[in-house]
Amino acid sequence: MKKIPFETCAEILSRFELSEAGAAVALPEMTPADAVSALSTPETIFDLINFFAHALPPREGLCWALTLLADAPKTSPDAVSARNTVRVWIDEPTERTRRRCGDLADAIGTEDPFGWLCNAVFWNGSGSIVTPDLPVVLPQPYLHAKALFGAVGLLAPLDDDERAAFVHRVRETGLAVAGGAWPCLEGER
Repeated sequence: MKKIPFETCAEILSRFELSEAGAAVALPEMTPADAVSALSTPETIFDLINFFAHALPPREGLCWALTLLADAPKTSPDAVSARNTVRVWIDEPTERTRRRCGDLADAIGTEDPFGWLCNAVFWNGSGSIVTPDLPVVLPQPYLHAKALFGAVGLLAPLDDDERAAFVHRVRETGLAVAGGAWPCLEGER
């Protein structure tokens, strides 16, 4: 996994707290690939989401999340704009687009996965999270990953059969992005 270049997952696991079930199967001395395999169950789906959100670099994490949100309902014109704006930022990360994502996050809110996705762009660490007229304030480390978790976590189905299929999608999309693919930009490169 060239985008997750760690020999063990100790560094990644230090960035967030595993559930009790996740901590029983994902150990710091494991390789990232082994941790992904161990966490790929319906019971540990949120740990798997957290793992990819915290392991992938910001742009790649956003690509992973945006790909998973491809079929999510766009509940408003702002959600449609959010999807398109995040995609533009992934392809060409500019400050103007990052700021636009911040505005969209405020407009959409955090009950919609696209609001979280816009927060992930805004909080990615490449610029200030306060208005441009104030002194620069950078986000806390991995704040973008918390937003990625919010975006993808809101998609997790309650039904066991649907959840198993979702685990597969989360894992396979994460592994593809970790391997260097950009599925959210397919057809544009």
